[in-house]
Amino acid sequence: MKEAKELPEGYREIVSKSVMKQYSQADRQRLGMEPTEKVAVFRQGCWTVYRCLPEKKSKHLPVLIVPSLINRNYIMDLLPGHSLLEALKKAGLDVFLIDWGTPDSGMGNCGFDTYVSKYIKRAIRHVKKITGAAKVQLAGQCIGGLMVALYAAHPELKKDIATLFLLTAPIDLGDSGLLSKWTSVEGFDIEKMTSPFQGIVPADFFHASFPLLDTKKQLGKYRTLLENYEMPGFKTLWEALDIWGTDNVCFAKKAFLELIKDFYQENKFYRGKFMIAGQAVSVKDIDVPTLSLVARDDHVFNERAARAIHEAKCAKSGKLEYHVIPAGHVSVIAAHPVRIESYRIINEFLTSK
Repeated sequence: MKEAKELPEGYREIVSKSVMKQYSQADRQRLGMEPTEKVAVFRQGCWTVYRCLPEKKSKHLPVLIVPSLINRNYIMDLLPGHSLLEALKKAGLDVFLIDWGTPDSGMGNCGFDTYVSKYIKRAIRHVKKITGAAKVQLAGQCIGGLMVALYAAHPELKKDIATLFLLTAPIDLGDSGLLSKWTSVEGFDIEKMTSPFQGIVPADFFHASFPLLDTKKQLGKYRTLLENYEMPGFKTLWEALDIWGTDNVCFAKKAFLELIKDFYQENKFYRGKFMIAGQAVSVKDIDVPTLSLVARDDHVFNERAARAIHEAKCAKSGKLEYHVIPAGHVSVIAAHPVRIESYRIINEFLTSK
């Protein structure tokens, strides 16, 4: 490690902001984060549907992106050149994005059924109304990918969608990595652990475990910053990813309990036992053309969690595209140079409709 007096100018300030989680809106603006202009087209409670600008007639069906519930959606629009939204717009697609906002205690009884059969359905209805399209292309990232898979597996809801795009989406959580081991029934009483929380599970409660999923990277991240500080563009990208990684969101309690009990511990979707709008749904019931983009080096969900999509009807009928990209959970679209290949694969799939 270099002597303190040799530290590059500004390094201490970045590290201090990172450690103390004291990034500001001015930092985001300085870095040029979220470069894609958007306009709100629908709001309900804490969540919003945005349309990416400029608005122009597209010859392709509109795309609705559903982000994860536990992180902010701007990982899809991190920086110029590191933005999936930017790439989709350049390909001529009409793109809509859900922002789940910050749930309050009044949403404590909102589970995955509410998010999928009510909120996503309403978002799709408004996208169809705005664009005049009969169907949409539905995309989901991380837990958002699980939610859109639930939507596509439902016999009535799936009538809204023409294609499905799953981005690092866990389908089979039975043996999906460290998180599935840590949350196993033996010794993990999630009801007892969350009993003090009324309505909302604080972000700090469940995000505290995430740095432990890749301890080597977590412990060495400031050294990595120092060693690459003078590399063109590295500092900006490092800061932007760190801002996103520390900008965590609380969880509606019912949805959190379902994530642990119904998906991790009982693996109900994979087993065809999770209920959406009064109907048990299974990954096997997904029959729309589907693209699944998987990160080979994903530290959150392993490749096995995504591979279960091969058991769906779309795979059996030759309507599944499945790509394993040599990158991490977010670097697959936001950081790693291979993101360019990811953008190409995604655009080719979505512009086919």
